[in-house]
Amino acid sequence: MDKVLKHLSSGRLLRFVTSALILAIVGMQSFALWRSYQETWRDGERYTANTISVLAGAIERDFLLVEASLSGLAEALREPTLMALPPALRQRVLFRRAGDANDFGVMLVLDADGNVVFDDAEDDLSAINFADRDYFRVQKDNPRAGVYVSRPFVSRIASSERAIGISQRLNAPDGSFAGVVVASVRLVYFRQLFERVKLPPGGIIRLTRTDGTVVLRYPSTDGRGNVGDSVAPDHPPITAADGWWVQTSRLDGERRYLRTAYVQGFPLTVTVGLSARRQFAGWYLRAAITLALTLTVSLLLALTVSALASSLRRSREMEGQLERMAITDSLTGLPNRRALDLTLDVEVRRSRRERRELAVLMIDIDHFKRVNDTHGHAVGDAVLAEIAHRIQRAACRPGDFVCRYGGEEFVVILPETPSQGAELVAERIRASVAAIAVVTHGVAVEITVSIGIAVARAEDQPGDMVARSDTALYTAKRAGRNRVARLETFAA
Repeated sequence: MDKVLKHLSSGRLLRFVTSALILAIVGMQSFALWRSYQETWRDGERYTANTISVLAGAIERDFLLVEASLSGLAEALREPTLMALPPALRQRVLFRRAGDANDFGVMLVLDADGNVVFDDAEDDLSAINFADRDYFRVQKDNPRAGVYVSRPFVSRIASSERAIGISQRLNAPDGSFAGVVVASVRLVYFRQLFERVKLPPGGIIRLTRTDGTVVLRYPSTDGRGNVGDSVAPDHPPITAADGWWVQTSRLDGERRYLRTAYVQGFPLTVTVGLSARRQFAGWYLRAAITLALTLTVSLLLALTVSALASSLRRSREMEGQLERMAITDSLTGLPNRRALDLTLDVEVRRSRRERRELAVLMIDIDHFKRVNDTHGHAVGDAVLAEIAHRIQRAACRPGDFVCRYGGEEFVVILPETPSQGAELVAERIRASVAAIAVVTHGVAVEITVSIGIAVARAEDQPGDMVARSDTALYTAKRAGRNRVARLETFAA
């Protein structure tokens, strides 16, 4: 628990928890948006699949009626007694199924030269030749053409009306080409069929031959259904007809998701397209709102946590400052006696555990009371600060510890230092202080120090070392001051 509180106070755990919370919020919102996007996508897929199924089914059903009518007409033409029938009866026999399909134009029987032999038109068509129509040429050149759906054409019977032709070949008894039976389907049939579909904004429906020729596009961009346009350059492979594909229209520049399906049994495809921009317009709006709210919440949360972390940081800095003040001497900037107790306890334990030498120096300024009495306490304080600085410079190894013990006394802890090394450091300190007079406030003050040394023994406790170094210090003072001493030996 203490570790958790410590991490919280340092702000690390708080920042981690905040980051995790923000990531969780962003992750949940992103997942929700992704699910919403997928659902919008599936709605479009379902719509196009259902629409195509209905349209392709309706066209297939009516085209099968046309095909049945053509087959019935071809079968009737093979009756040898046909020509012997009265004209009115012969007309009913030949075209008895013509009314079964919606929006037929006319049904024609053409001879091998493309001339009209029989028709169900009200006008006389005997003077019109259809040998140039693509359905006639295909049936003539290809005995196995079967039921052929032609390219769109302008009717020669009904002025300016557009239609497609559904044709079958007629063979003579010897198998040679004898003519064509053809039924025209007006394009208005497809337009009326497409108009019944409630297309969303930007949507299109397109009936296309498998060679890429547009039979009808709804809505059109030219006012005529874009009849005869070619989509071959942009048409996907027919293997993609069961799935979605994306295309930017050459006609209106709209990017659409498209689905294409065959009209079964006929060389036609029906394509339904939804505007990508409009299909996902609602989703984009929801995404923008969600993103804005998520960013706002995350920003507010981050700002709140930042303010809290800043407050915690200031609190830690204040605590650290108080802690430093508690163990630091304000005059010299050295650690104080409390810090000495903590450090000496650690060093004595380490020395005992690792069986390494440890030395303690007790340093006292000689006749310091005389300095205060003669020059004043301001000079005395400056002398203390200067001597602290010189002691620090002399005991400068990593691990050496210098503190102000109290008054004019200082203590130096020298880890991993035998008695000879301690004497060298002590002598360096003594000489550094004695060699140069301390000049402060325009006054030159000659200062010396006495130093006592204690070297750790196996049974020593922290207090024992301070006491023995203090005893050695008084030995140096009794010997005349400005000296270094330890209990067992004395150095002048």
